[in-house]
Amino acid sequence: MAQDHSEYENLYPDCVDNQESTIYGGTYNGWPKALIPPEFPGGGDVELTRFVHSSIEYPHVVESYAYPNGPDKDSVEVLAKGTVVIQIVVDRCGRATRQEIVQSVNDEYDMEALRITQGLPVFKPGEMNGVRVKVALLIPFHFTRSKMPPPPSTDYMEYDWDSEDSGYGSSSDSDNSSSGGGKYDNIQWDDSW
Repeated sequence: MAQDHSEYENLYPDCVDNQESTIYGGTYNGWPKALIPPEFPGGGDVELTRFVHSSIEYPHVVESYAYPNGPDKDSVEVLAKGTVVIQIVVDRCGRATRQEIVQSVNDEYDMEALRITQGLPVFKPGEMNGVRVKVALLIPFHFTRSKMPPPPSTDYMEYDWDSEDSGYGSSSDSDNSSSGGGKYDNIQWDDSW
């Protein structure tokens, strides 16, 4: 069931924050002890992390190709990995504004992170000494998913069990030091995600 993130939408219904003022946190200014950070609807930082994770649509960005079976064999795509960090400013109305890339990975991942921050719901604004203030937050977007190689095909190798060339059922069994001679013996599966 999807979380309802409209909790703070009507907190300040006619709020317009178009005046320049001090921005605390992020790359702007320090974080005073009296500063109460903005709160993401539904559970603060934990719910913000869930929102980001569930919103990511992984762009298909190939960083390189791996050849687990050696050169001139089938290749496996290695997808780009990294963390994009976006800075947002939560204004005094609770809206996420001034989205800025602080740490880049590549154009596709950067644009995906920006897309998500531009769709953030309304926060409960930050406060200091009982007054609403603008607060900059740094939001990490972890692009760590790797693409696994395709599973082995259903074309099985045919063995003639009585043939001396097969290595099985012949007098050369004791001389055969291979562990099966299968087509996929040396594949290393990437299960990191």
